[in-house]
Amino acid sequence: MLKKIIYVIPFVLLAACEEEVPEAAPEVEITNPQDGETLLQGDVIPIKAIAEDEDGTITEVRIYIEGEEVGSSEESTYIYNWDTENYEVGEYVLSALAIDDDEGYDSDNITVLLDNPGGLNPDLSYGSVSDFEGNSYATIDIGGQVWMAENLRVTHYADGTPISELTDESEWAALEADAQVYCWYANLPDNEDTASVLYTWAAAMGGGTSSDTIPSGVQGVCPDGWHLPSEAEWKQLEFSLGMDTSQVVRTEWRGEDEGSQLKETGYSKWQRDPSGGSNTSGFTAVPAGFRSASGTFYNYHQYAAYWTATDEADTDKAWYRALKYNTEQVYREYNAKNMGFSVRCVQD
Repeated sequence: MLKKIIYVIPFVLLAACEEEVPEAAPEVEITNPQDGETLLQGDVIPIKAIAEDEDGTITEVRIYIEGEEVGSSEESTYIYNWDTENYEVGEYVLSALAIDDDEGYDSDNITVLLDNPGGLNPDLSYGSVSDFEGNSYATIDIGGQVWMAENLRVTHYADGTPISELTDESEWAALEADAQVYCWYANLPDNEDTASVLYTWAAAMGGGTSSDTIPSGVQGVCPDGWHLPSEAEWKQLEFSLGMDTSQVVRTEWRGEDEGSQLKETGYSKWQRDPSGGSNTSGFTAVPAGFRSASGTFYNYHQYAAYWTATDEADTDKAWYRALKYNTEQVYREYNAKNMGFSVRCVQD
């Protein structure tokens, strides 16, 4: 009798323990796209979620984009086709939620970057111009001014006179203010991202005299029929983009979103930041970086700097404009004439 009790009690306890084992929760995984993947804006992207439940049945799988439910299915494998055409460039969190017949659930989250290839604004009409070497540039009318929509990359003046290339850092640091030389960023002429030359101010001016008129009257390194824009012409551009009068005359970072209007869209060239470009102006600014007066290269993928035809009186400095990846404003200041900056030309 005692033996029976000894054997029965363990059996009863074991049965009780088995009854208290909780049901297994389902599992779900987003298998496409991959976490961290870059996707192309305008494409239809299949978001695929696969759910499993080892002791039950999957009753629903839901897909979310930035926390908003966009689709659901009663199948354990669900593919939602995400049409990205009307989504802005930027990062997006994609989520999947699986629910089983015991109301257990599981979720999976990934982050993707929705990007575009950049380039010219497809909604605007562009013209074109060629330089002495046969390089062709898109052009765009902004507020009545016709600007190049690409950085100048010519290494000769319009009359065929070559401009000297200078690669050595110490020699660049020793340059006088009137030195007419150029370089490519990091001395790499086959730069696929910006393909533009960095010029000293004297090289950009081509021996011309400082001007702050509209037009500047300084052809400089620009093709025939074009000129290097003055301070006044840059201000005119900024006015046309909506910059307030009180902001235009300030130095350093000014305005509101005028820089964004000038910058190329997407992150194929510009470093990723929420303050990306809209390129509504068509200017299509790219971050070619710059060369400092000491000969060091800086801020590729982050910064664009453009010479004006206007110097700061009685100094070895000249005015320029700059754009940066993490701001929507436009920078205005003067700096040493032996800096290496990009050039955009304006039609006469």
